[in-house]
Amino acid sequence: MGKLTAKKIETASPREKEYKLHDGGGLFLRVRSSGVKSWLFSFSLPNDHKLIRMTLGSVKDVSLKEARAKLPELHDQVFQGIDPRYARAAKQAENTSAITMQILFNDWIEFIKLVGVITPKWIKRHEDRWRLHLRKKLGNLFAKDVTRVHLAGVLDAMARKGIKEETRKALTTLNLMLDYGLTRHSIENNPARMLKPKDFAASATRPRERALTLTELRTLWGALDQAMEARKGIAKTSALSIITATAIKLLILTGGRRSEIAGMRWDELCFEAGTWTLPSNRTKNRRQHVIYLGNLAFALIKTLQLLTGNTAFVFDTGRQTGHIHTDSLTTALNRLKKSATLNELKPFTTHDLRRSAATAWGKYLKVEPHVIEQMLNHQPLNKLVAIYQRATYTEEQKAAWLAWDEMVEHLITV
Repeated sequence: MGKLTAKKIETASPREKEYKLHDGGGLFLRVRSSGVKSWLFSFSLPNDHKLIRMTLGSVKDVSLKEARAKLPELHDQVFQGIDPRYARAAKQAENTSAITMQILFNDWIEFIKLVGVITPKWIKRHEDRWRLHLRKKLGNLFAKDVTRVHLAGVLDAMARKGIKEETRKALTTLNLMLDYGLTRHSIENNPARMLKPKDFAASATRPRERALTLTELRTLWGALDQAMEARKGIAKTSALSIITATAIKLLILTGGRRSEIAGMRWDELCFEAGTWTLPSNRTKNRRQHVIYLGNLAFALIKTLQLLTGNTAFVFDTGRQTGHIHTDSLTTALNRLKKSATLNELKPFTTHDLRRSAATAWGKYLKVEPHVIEQMLNHQPLNKLVAIYQRATYTEEQKAAWLAWDEMVEHLITV
């Protein structure tokens, strides 16, 4: 127990010269002639009898109890030969350079935009995920102070909402941004690496396996034609515009992704060479991709020339948004599936059309798997193969697409 009390501190009056009142353990109350009162810690380092004093703060900012509470740490530092003044300065410097999770997220997003390793679509998804689910509880925390407890609390809250897929992806977002902070020495460890999706019942769902048969594709093609016919007369719920219906048909003919089809540009097409060239900024793996189009595919595209030939996009909507939105294809297909023609089919999605095309290439055309992977513009899972195997099998791809175009014309469009 020290010698000072709250009353002694309060009644300590200023004198002509500054003076000190000892509390014990090297703690002093300093009273200046101006009346200002503050705390001092007096110490000597081992093997050095020089007396050193450091200020702990004014009485207004630091209470007697708080000043005494600081002593054990200060004594421990002195015992280890550490000058508490320098230790405090280092701590202040660390706190000054510390960044919040929001700043770390902003820096990371700016970096991935700069290097272009992720498409704008996926960057936006990271930004939306941070804004909707993570920012409120994590944004103002110092990144260096974030623990597994903080992260688990946020992910648990997401899991309780039933958004398991978003929970899994949120953990991915956290891991990527914290890894970035780790390499920049903003943090000393990444606590997200100790967490797994299964901890939040958010493991990846089983990959879809649905592939439509030729008979089912024929039924779908017929439903698309009927829907366009319905639009010419009395509007029906399942009615589709020629733009939407043609886009869905090209999903079948090319095996392309819906975002690639929806954003198809006239300047990407070469009717003479029979090609559709996707630039690197429009593909998922950031690699240019050439798709060969047969007579049926080009015939469908040419029917749109009078409608959209004077615009940049093949599937232009005539609105300020430009081309048809990718979600519009899904919405249209879901609406169409409610019709009497399709409601007996096993459920399928727009992406299942891509799988259906790839399955047919192998099953009916006997295209080799490595050629199909090139046609889908997939990156090899084996990194060594990706680095050393640069063959593109252009002629094999072309033959497969033209054969598929002919098969669709004769077996599916009838």
